[in-house]
Amino acid sequence: MTALGPVRAGITVDAPPERAFEAFTAELGRWWPLAYTYAQAELDTAVIEPQAGGLWFERDRAGRETAWGEVRAYEPPSRLVLSFAVSPERAPEPEARASEVEIRFVPEGRGTRVELEHRDFERHGDGAGRLRDGMASPGGWPLILADFARHLRG
Repeated sequence: MTALGPVRAGITVDAPPERAFEAFTAELGRWWPLAYTYAQAELDTAVIEPQAGGLWFERDRAGRETAWGEVRAYEPPSRLVLSFAVSPERAPEPEARASEVEIRFVPEGRGTRVELEHRDFERHGDGAGRLRDGMASPGGWPLILADFARHLRG
């Protein structure tokens, strides 16, 4: 398969890096868009376990947990790397087929520039281009980051 270029997205938030990192990770279940979950309206929460080797996952109201991938790097308050084990068909995918998302929290004035790079889409196999195009679209990472910024604004 031909290598697919990464998707890059970013947003500036009015919070220091420590607060932005904490909100992104510890408060994921309060701001992550329901449309980007398996449980949808039955979502209870979404979690990023705070260590490399942990998982990021969702839990539905019945207590069922579905992994979205692994935490590959957890470096507060500056960097987070997650595997993205969600298939182009929006189903759980084996870790061996996961792409990777790196989020950096860069001080910018009194706020933080949140810079995201989603890469290695070709690992998803068939449909990888469709997944990449969806995450690059206005309804992909730009929408997710906008929801994050709204959460921080309260």
